[in-house]
Amino acid sequence: MALGEIKESRVLRELGRSQNPQNAHALLLNLGHWTNSFNPYPKRFGVRLSAPVINLPELPEEERVDLTHLQAFAIDNAWTKDPDDALSWEEPNRLWVHVADIAALVVPDSPADLEARNRATSLYLPEMTVPMLPPEASERLGLGIQDISPALSFGLNLDSEGGIIEMEIVPSWVRVSRLSYEQAEGMLHDLPFEELLRLAQNNEARRKRNGAVSIELPEVDIHVEGGKVVFHPAPFLRSQMIVREAMLMAGEAVAGYALREGIPFVFSTQEATEIPMLPDGLAGMYALRRFMKRGQLKSLPARHAGIGLNIYTQVTSPLRRYQDLIVHQQLRAHIRGHDLLSHQEILQRLGAAEAVMSNMRQVERLSNQHWTMVYLSETPQWQGEGVIVETDGARSTALIPNLGLETHLHCQSSMPLNTLVPIVLRASNIPDLTALFTVATRIGS
Repeated sequence: MALGEIKESRVLRELGRSQNPQNAHALLLNLGHWTNSFNPYPKRFGVRLSAPVINLPELPEEERVDLTHLQAFAIDNAWTKDPDDALSWEEPNRLWVHVADIAALVVPDSPADLEARNRATSLYLPEMTVPMLPPEASERLGLGIQDISPALSFGLNLDSEGGIIEMEIVPSWVRVSRLSYEQAEGMLHDLPFEELLRLAQNNEARRKRNGAVSIELPEVDIHVEGGKVVFHPAPFLRSQMIVREAMLMAGEAVAGYALREGIPFVFSTQEATEIPMLPDGLAGMYALRRFMKRGQLKSLPARHAGIGLNIYTQVTSPLRRYQDLIVHQQLRAHIRGHDLLSHQEILQRLGAAEAVMSNMRQVERLSNQHWTMVYLSETPQWQGEGVIVETDGARSTALIPNLGLETHLHCQSSMPLNTLVPIVLRASNIPDLTALFTVATRIGS
């Protein structure tokens, strides 16, 4: 029952306990059959924790453009093991976005493609990463893993405001250096990072003029390192903005290219919504998130209101997302003059992947909560700070930035929004994924 495999438990019934996975989990902990660290959510949702075991073919012999003369940088979190995009700058206003050429080896309906469709995405848990594709794919095609990597490269000529004038798509050879966001942040006054930052700032300003909505809430990466739960608050770095804007520019350019060329494609869309006047600070960001509509994948282009683009597709993560892999398969087939998937075939593939994707995202979310509760159970004297983001009389909602957690607080009186309050942990419950915090008069009380 704790793993979601059955709906009735004679043991729980005889003990007079409600028959649900949470009570089964609690009993297994009380009996010592499970430890606190056992994460039941992948099995509860039927998610596989083993990597795909499929042999990939050799890279086909084909003409590739040699771009190894360009400085190319794959910028990501320090712990990333599947670098699938990199950036180059070329005078005067040309941005190159290089993406791991996964579709060169993973063609439609091949064993690796079917496996990726069944997984939909790589699974990122605090305790482990389960790749969508065989590990061999990252080892052979991940950018910067080998001295020279095969890529599908997008060359974008930009105007002074970040608009895309023209684009070319070429299979290429690239020489990539890997950097963490923190390393890149320290190089922003050097070329090519100074120019990459300028291009990114231009594009961000252009999107904002076109109605882009920016939601900046605290983000925390949770990892299990040496058996300990470690929280890595994600800072707001300009190097992250460079990568984000470059990925958006590539997605916009590729979507426009597909539309002009009549390629059956996957477009990312989001309907606009009317947003009322909101408070400032984190409270405003917290409220804004509720007004945003869910994004949708469609076979016909439509505006993506949240990012302020009239046409867009995701194209830079074919190692990690099946949606991006479909896009790469279509682009490669078009460039090489091969048969394209039809709109109907694309929708069928997306439908199968999206059903799995929902489960995967739920497992990631619940697993993060699980490990947060494990940490709190092992740190019963935890003290910290929360930010009031919503109030209802004496009842307030607070965000705990250092934990990436949302909690409800009972206060003696209503507190102003965005108030920073000292809080202490009173209780935590791993099976129920709940923690109780109270407001302290001061840290240490």
